[in-house]
This record gives sequence, C-alpha cells and structure tokens, in this order.
Amino acid sequence: MRLLGLTIYGFGKFENYEIEDVSTELQLIFGENEAGKSTLISFIEYVLFGFPSRQENYYEMNHLSRFGGSLFVEESGKAFSIERTRDRNAETLYIYFRDGTLGNSDDLKKLLKGMNRASFRQIFFCNLTTLNNDHHYDEEAWNQVLYEAGMSGGASLLEIEKNFDKRQGEIFKPGGRKPQLNQDVESYESLKRKTNEWEKKNENYNELIKKTKELEIKVQENAERLQFIQNEQRKLDREKHIIPLLNEKKRLEEEIENLPDFHPFPEEGLIRMDKWKEQAVLLSGELEGLKKRKERLEDEINHAQLLPDSNAFLQEVSYWNEEMILYRGRAEERRRLQTEISSLNTTLESELMEFGQTEEILKSIRPTFTGRESLKQLVASYQLSDQKYQYIQEAFLSARDELEKEENEYDRLKTRLLSPKDREVLEKDQSSSTNQKWSFGMIAVALLVFIMLGIYESWLLGFVGAAIVVGGAILMRLTSKSTEMKSEDELLIRDRELSRQAESVKDQVDRLNRTYLKAAEKVDLWEAERYQLDDKLKEWKTVHAFPEYIPTDSLLDAFDRIGSIKKVQKERNQKQQQLEDLDYSLTVVEDRIKKLCERVNVSYQEPDTAIQLLLQKAEEQRELMRDIDLAKNKLQELEEKFGGETEKWQSCKDEMNELMRLAGEDNEEAFRVKGKAHKEAQELKRQLATITSQLSDESFVEHTTVEEIDYHREQLEHDETSIMKKQQGLYQQIANENEQIRLLTEDGTYEELLLQRQQKEDEINSLAWKWSVLKVASDFLTRAKARYQEERLPEVIKKAESYFNLITEGRYTAIYPPVEGNKFRVLNVDGRAYKPSELSRGTAEQLYLCIRLSLASISTVQMPIFLDDIFVNFDEKRTDVAKSFIKRFSKDHQVVLLTCHTATTAGLDDRIHILDQSPASTKKGTI
Repeated sequence: MRLLGLTIYGFGKFENYEIEDVSTELQLIFGENEAGKSTLISFIEYVLFGFPSRQENYYEMNHLSRFGGSLFVEESGKAFSIERTRDRNAETLYIYFRDGTLGNSDDLKKLLKGMNRASFRQIFFCNLTTLNNDHHYDEEAWNQVLYEAGMSGGASLLEIEKNFDKRQGEIFKPGGRKPQLNQDVESYESLKRKTNEWEKKNENYNELIKKTKELEIKVQENAERLQFIQNEQRKLDREKHIIPLLNEKKRLEEEIENLPDFHPFPEEGLIRMDKWKEQAVLLSGELEGLKKRKERLEDEINHAQLLPDSNAFLQEVSYWNEEMILYRGRAEERRRLQTEISSLNTTLESELMEFGQTEEILKSIRPTFTGRESLKQLVASYQLSDQKYQYIQEAFLSARDELEKEENEYDRLKTRLLSPKDREVLEKDQSSSTNQKWSFGMIAVALLVFIMLGIYESWLLGFVGAAIVVGGAILMRLTSKSTEMKSEDELLIRDRELSRQAESVKDQVDRLNRTYLKAAEKVDLWEAERYQLDDKLKEWKTVHAFPEYIPTDSLLDAFDRIGSIKKVQKERNQKQQQLEDLDYSLTVVEDRIKKLCERVNVSYQEPDTAIQLLLQKAEEQRELMRDIDLAKNKLQELEEKFGGETEKWQSCKDEMNELMRLAGEDNEEAFRVKGKAHKEAQELKRQLATITSQLSDESFVEHTTVEEIDYHREQLEHDETSIMKKQQGLYQQIANENEQIRLLTEDGTYEELLLQRQQKEDEINSLAWKWSVLKVASDFLTRAKARYQEERLPEVIKKAESYFNLITEGRYTAIYPPVEGNKFRVLNVDGRAYKPSELSRGTAEQLYLCIRLSLASISTVQMPIFLDDIFVNFDEKRTDVAKSFIKRFSKDHQVVLLTCHTATTAGLDDRIHILDQSPASTKKGTI
C-alpha cells in the first residue's frame, strides 16, 4: 500500500489541510518544532486503525462538529481513498474505490491483513524513542516483532494464543482454587465422602421409612371414615331442608287445580294487549295531526309564484354574471386601449411632424431589413469615401505646396550662382607659375641647409635645420596666401556649394512633381468612384421610395425613424382592431342582458345595474324554489310518515285481534278475565318450579320428621370427634419418624448423592475434554509460531546484514540473532563480535534502523515507512551515508522522512513538503 496524498478536515492543529502528489519513493517532510509532524503521523495512524476514546483524544477540535480526514492510497496498481471521521456521537469509515463501490471496516481489515496499531508502530514507524526501545528487547520480544511482521494476521493469532491461555486458566490450573475444573474436583471429593457415609447408615433409614408408611396407611383409613361421616351429615342436613319444601309443593299443586279454565292464552297476553291498545290510541292522534299538516303544505305549494322556466333563468343569470367579470375586464381593457391609441396617435403626429412627412407618403416607404443593410453598406461606403477623399486631398495639397516651395528655392539658388565666365577667371589665377617657382626655391634652400649642417655638424642637425626652413617657408606661404587668395577661394567655394544645392533641389523638384501627378490621379479616381456611389444611392432611394432631400449622413437615422414610425403605426392599428373586437363583445353582452331583463320584467339601465337586479331576482327565485323544494320534501316525508303510521295503527289492531283469537275469545272483556286467571296460574307455577328446582331429582327422604334427623346427626358428630383425636396422635407419630429421617438425610438421600456424584463426574469429564482441546490447540499454535520464526528469521537477518554493511560502509559484515537470553551481536570486518551495548550510540541506532527496515521489507503488509528525525545522533558522514542508503531503499519501498533539521534536507529536497508553524494550518500543501 502506497500513500499518494491526504486531506485533513480537522485534526489537532490542522484544519482543511491537504498534501497532494506524495512521492511513491522518498518523500521528505520538513517542519520546525511544533509544526505538526507527530500530529501528521497520528492522523495517518488514526485513519487506518480508528480514533481513541474521547477521554484520550488530544486532537479533537472543539469548534468543529466533525474531525478526521482521508488518505489517498494505492494497492496493487489500484488507487482508492480511506475516509474516517468522528462527530459528537459516532465514528464513520468509508473506502471509496475507483469503480464507484463503497467499502467498510471489513474491507479495510482485509487490506491491512490483520495488522493492528501496535504492529504498525513496531514495524513501519521509527524515531529515536523506538530505536532506544529496541535496545531493551529480549529474544521473546524480538521473536514477537518478527512474527507479527512476517505473518499475515499475526496480531490476531497472538490474541488467539492469549485467549487459549486464558480459557485454559479459567478451566484448570494445578494447585488453583478458582478455575471451574478445580472446584468441580473438590466438590466431587466431598460428594464421594458423603456417599460412603450413607452406605453405613442406610439400614436404619429403611426401617424408619417402613414404619412411617404403616402410620400413613392408618391415617388414610381414618380419613376415609371421616369422609363417610361427613357425607352422612350433609345427607341429613339436606333431608332437614327438603321436608318443608315438599309440604309447600303439595299446597301449590292444590291451588292450581282449584283455578278456573285459563287455557289457551298467549304468553304475556294482557301486557301485550295493553301495549298494542296504548300504541293504537297514540297513532290515531298522530295520524290526525299529520293530515292537517299535509293540507297546509299542499296549500303553500299551490300558491307559490315561480317563473315557468326558473332553472333556465337561474343558469342564464349565473352565466351572464360570470360574463360580467370578463365584461368589466374588457371594458377596462377598452379604456386602456383608447388611452394607448390616443398616446400612440400623439406620438405618431409628433414623429411625422419632426420628420416632415404624412402617413400617406410613408405608406410607400418599405423599411425592410435587407434595405437597411444595403443602406448601411452605402452609408459606410460614403463615410469611407469621405475619409479617403480627405486623405487624398490632404496628400494632393501637401504635394502641391511642397512642389511650389522647392521650385521657388531652386529659382533663388539659380540667381545666386556665378556666371561661367567669372568662374573661369578665378580658376586661372589659382594655378599661376609664380607660385610654382616659389615652391621649388624653398625646397632648394632646405636641401642646402641640410647638406651644409650635415657635413660640418651632423646629419641629424642638418635634418632639423632643413625641417625648420621648410616649416617657416610653409607658414609664410600660408599667411601670404590667406591674405592674397581669401576672397577668390571663398567665391569659388560658395559657388560650388550653391551649385551642389541647386542640383539637389532640382532632383527634389522632379520627385515632388511625380508625387503631385500621382496625387492628382488619385483625386480623379475618387471622383469617378464617388459618381458611381451617388448612382447606387439614387437607385436605392428609388427602389425604397425614399425622399431625395434627406442628406446621406442622415439616411440611417431617417430609415430607423421611419421604421419606428411604422412600428407605432402597426401597434396603433393592432390596438384599434383590438378595440373594435372589444366593442363587439361588449355590445353582445349588453344586448343579451337587455333581452333577459325584458323577459323577466326587470328594468334595464346599464349592464352592472341590470345584472345586480337580475341576481336579486334570481336569488328570490332560488329562495322560492328552495322553499318549494323544502315544502315538497316535507310533504313527501309527511305522506311517507302518514302511510307508515297508518300501517302501524292497522298493525296494532291486527295484533289485538290476533291475541283474542289465540285466547279463544271474541271480545276484550272476556279476554281480560281469562288473562287474569292465566296470570295467577303462571305465578303459582313459577313458585312450584322454584321449589322443584330446589328439590332436584333427590326428593325422597329416609326420615319423616326433623326431630328424628337431629338425633341421628348427634351420633355422627360424636363418632367424628373420636376419630379426629386418633388422627392427631397418628400425625404426631409420623412427624417424629420424619424428624428422625430428616436428621439422617440432612445432606440429601443416598440416591440423590449418587446422582449428584455421577453428574459431577460428567461435568469433570466435559471440562477435562475442553481443557485438553485448548491445550492441544495452544501447543500446535506455539510450535507453528516457533517453526515460522525459525524459517523467516534468517531472511530478516540476511537483509539486515546487507543493509548494515552498506550503511556502515563495510565496517560490519554479519549480524547474529538473539538466542539463549543474549541480544543481537554484530561482527566487524576484523572478525570481532560486539553486543549492541558495546557499540557507539550512532552505530547501535544504525543497527536497529537496518533491522526495522528489514522487518518492513518482509512484512506481508506493504505500507510506507515513517522515519522521524532518526539522524540526530549521526555525525555528518554517517548522515550522508544513511540518506543515500534510504534513498536507495525507497526505490523498492516507499519512505516518508520527517525532520526539523535543515541539514537533513540537503540532497533530498527534490520531493519536499514544508509544514507551516501557524497555530491552525488551513492551506493546501505543496510538494
């Protein structure tokens, strides 16, 4: 797993902080003290393995509702992000894969292959503290670290191993008291002693049991006798109660026989007759009242003044009332249109007045889009032509002015030149023979001086003398010449200069003449083009019927104004058409409402007043219709009620006749006499039935008088008292025997003890089996772990030897692992072995760094190695060698090096990230 970047939402001193494009080889992170290096490592650790409890959390930001962040990592060429956050209530973890799927904590555990926080710290994180801790590791501790580094899920297996030991200890410990198996064995021994004691006292126990059973049989016999006596007593009590009832039954039967004939008679005939008669009287009065109410309602309905087509009238009024809403809106719209048309007419008149035309003239003008575009091009051509004319005219005038100026200058120079005759005279004077002779004389004198002094003195002195003579002669000649020929030289020089200037001006005049002619040609061409442009404009005005008097520069404005006027005309015409449509629709509504008023005799004044009168009329009709409908409904209800009451009254009469028919009588008086006899017979039969129910089926008795029953009951009570006394004695004896049995069976019966002993044996066997299984599994795990360490440790040592040899530049050649209580030993190039405690601090830290890197390289989980300021105790040379080695190591394994020393960054600053030391970093980090 390689780290590609991270984003911190909030953690410690970091807020909205990002580090992007982390190097997959060596990444250097520089920051001064308190810049957040340790916080950065803790953030990575917490995202991978979870946040601590709130009490232990030192990185939570109180002003943020959520803190945490994301790691961007790569595994097997696939990039994804791990996000872990925590709020006030819970912690959340998501893994975002590139294919859009979402992972959870189970997926993260698979990626980490069982690695936990402690393993991460022991293998992939290294600082001075961890290096110093390595000094104190013994053989078992190093084996533990090697095991966790090299075995997938090593931390989980260690937990299983600890769990095995714990569960074995919970089941059984030699010499222990709390484990379950130890307690069960002790309990089994106690049960075994009790069963042995029971075997001795079992004979006495059986005798007591036998005696107790005999006493219980006697108690049962006495109980059965008592039950018989109690039954007899209850039988006598019942007979004592039955005798008066039998006498009463006989009396009631005699009274029933003495009554007159009361059969047949309907059940509750008198009550039913009274009820039907009462209802018939009430219904008769109700029918009379209903009949009067019906007559009043029929009279109201017949005299109601209702229009013949009232429903149609109501619908029309409702329709035209709704139409009045539109009518008012249309009327308002009509007023608005009139105002807008008036405003448009005013605008149109103002525009036409400013433009100086009438509507009739403008009708023929067609301001089309293509016409405007062609006009726009013509106007642009005119503007371009004007600009071109201005440029050409300026060039023409400028060429003419310059030509005239140069011609005047040429004429002036020509007047100042010498004539050819005067120039010839001056040239002859300058080349006279006198001057030539004088020059040869001076040269002869100088040669003479040179020869004489050279012969008599020295040639050098002669040369100097000759030079002085020549120089003096030249000076004299120049002085005399300047005075003699001054005027002649000046005249010749001036004439030559003027001649040269005249020739130059002549050339300039010729050039300007050519320029002038070209400018004149351009003016002619412009005039021809302008003539063609005027023809096109004239043709355009003819095609579009445009006035001729409008200036060209005002054509576009005039065209646009005509278009604007046309728009106003179009808008006015549209609104006038809308006004005509509104007038028609308003007239239709007014005519219809007027006709409706005439039909229902309502005076028509204007639509709003008329519709209000029609609504009032409609409401009167509607109220009248409601009253009529209500009266009809009431009348219908009364008719239905009258019919129902009539049926009820007839039903009452029929029920009364039916009752008399059932009683076999033809008048109500005879019916009531027979009913009274029937009622008395019913009461006597009810009393007889009550007594019969009390007697039930056991109405026979063995005794004839109550006195005889009392005597017999006294004898039974005497027998009952005697048996109960005997029973109490038997109960006392049974209690004594049971007490002796209880004393013998305080610790349970022999059978119970045997059962408990067998159960305890089963429990011991089950626990022993569990302990054996755990013991065998623990032994297998221990042997597998030892074998694994034996196989993988040489690989770790071999890599560590190679690293240590490189980082010490060949001074140490071998590393021996910790065995038999000894720590690591290293062999130097001279063949001498050293313990880590015998090495310098820097060399020992180099050793443990190499071992840590070797562990990380063989780990089944590939993660970045974090090195936090591990060069503090290295000298400059060792630091450079260590940096080179780590840079080489990072080619195969990603390394993140953290430091607060600028010297450490030398040579490693190609991929460096600098941490800000501000209290809360909120910037985006750069690499």
